[in-house]
Amino acid sequence: MASTQTSSASLGSTANSEGPPSHCSQQTVLTIAWSDDNPGRRFYKCEENGFVVWHDKERPCSWQKKSVLEAREKILTQTEEIKALCAALRQANAKIAALEISRSSGPISETLKSIEDHVTVHINETERMVRKLILYSGGGLP
Repeated sequence: MASTQTSSASLGSTANSEGPPSHCSQQTVLTIAWSDDNPGRRFYKCEENGFVVWHDKERPCSWQKKSVLEAREKILTQTEEIKALCAALRQANAKIAALEISRSSGPISETLKSIEDHVTVHINETERMVRKLILYSGGGLP
């Protein structure tokens, strides 16, 4: 699956005092590039003007680049799968609640308690399945 991702992620929430100042004299933040050309390569970024200078002077070798790109794709795929599972869970919970209400003939408080118990069990089962999915798939990058 070929992709042209050009995102980045900051390694910290505050400016790095060890990083070089940008041309506008602001402090820079150490950031990881997730572009196809430089996956996993760290650089200093000015929050106002963007890229300043590479922290990692050498480009990743071919096997490193391939591994990081594969990991990025796996993470993106798993993120989409988790979103789909959450949407399916919400839909299933709504159906369960509707069924429980339509089947009830007792007082409303008993019906609501029954629905709550059923939904809680369903949520716990789904969360356990999602954790297993993440565990079995390696959980993305270490």
